[in-house]
Amino acid sequence: MSTKEYVHSLFREYEESGSLNDFMEELQSNMDARIASLVKKGMSEEDAFNKAKEELGDISAMADELSLNKKREVFEEAYMDVQKYMTGGRIAAFVIFGVILLFGFIVSVIAGLAIERILHWSLSLIASISAFMPFFVTAVCGFTFLGVTQETRSHFPISKKRAAWYTVAAGVISFGLCIMPVAFFSIAPVTGFVGDILSFDPFLGIGGFLPISAMLGILMIFVLPGIGLLLGMILSEKSRLKPWAKAQRDEYIKKGQQVWGDPSGAMRFGLYSGAIWLIAIAAFVLLGFLIGFKYSWLVFILATAIQLLIQGVMTKKK
Repeated sequence: MSTKEYVHSLFREYEESGSLNDFMEELQSNMDARIASLVKKGMSEEDAFNKAKEELGDISAMADELSLNKKREVFEEAYMDVQKYMTGGRIAAFVIFGVILLFGFIVSVIAGLAIERILHWSLSLIASISAFMPFFVTAVCGFTFLGVTQETRSHFPISKKRAAWYTVAAGVISFGLCIMPVAFFSIAPVTGFVGDILSFDPFLGIGGFLPISAMLGILMIFVLPGIGLLLGMILSEKSRLKPWAKAQRDEYIKKGQQVWGDPSGAMRFGLYSGAIWLIAIAAFVLLGFLIGFKYSWLVFILATAIQLLIQGVMTKKK
């Protein structure tokens, strides 16, 4: 019996549908991959098939009395560990924050155009950024919280407590980035500057006060602490990979070590890379004088492609 026939036999009591066929194809693909993995470990194809069938059979037995949806859920959790986690509520939340961001942009444009008609363009810019800021910060916070708490095919979600800290960091950084230009363009005219702000030297200022100092102060108060908090959360984050994704990552690392752990192989690749880039630089200079530097930079794209090709060949050999 082939894997296709066996998988179909598990669902013969259920009415055929597009979603069921898709799921059976996905399950068959995973079963084939499992058999191939067992064969590579030295098991015969027949024994590997029986082993994979036992694993699926155990899972099937747990779900015999359940509905198709629940049975699919058990299969995904115990064998495939695959689900679609974007619920209707999350989709609605993403849309809402997107609408908030777009609405804030429209409001900022309207505010800027309205002020520019009667006042200096710098005040128009202040009004535009100030109007956009609350909507932008709200959207950034919302997208951050939804993003880090979103479970995916390969990652578990972050806890809501840690997600709140990520949200705070994102909110503080986005607020600081918005308030910096507002502070600069608000203080510059007050220091005595009148006329075109482009002729104003922000590093010299007028009356002994530096508008650039206000921006640096805000950077120190909001942006830098926010970045520090964000880096702290990222560096202290535990692995959120699901078992199958972790196993796949470990397999990639193992293969990488097999390829690049060999000193002679790594040395050969280094020599090849050095030769490629020396030739590329020489060709860039030569073609630059012959046909112009406007086109000669294309040799670097070719050099990158050749290096990737060599890397692929060396990896395949291993």
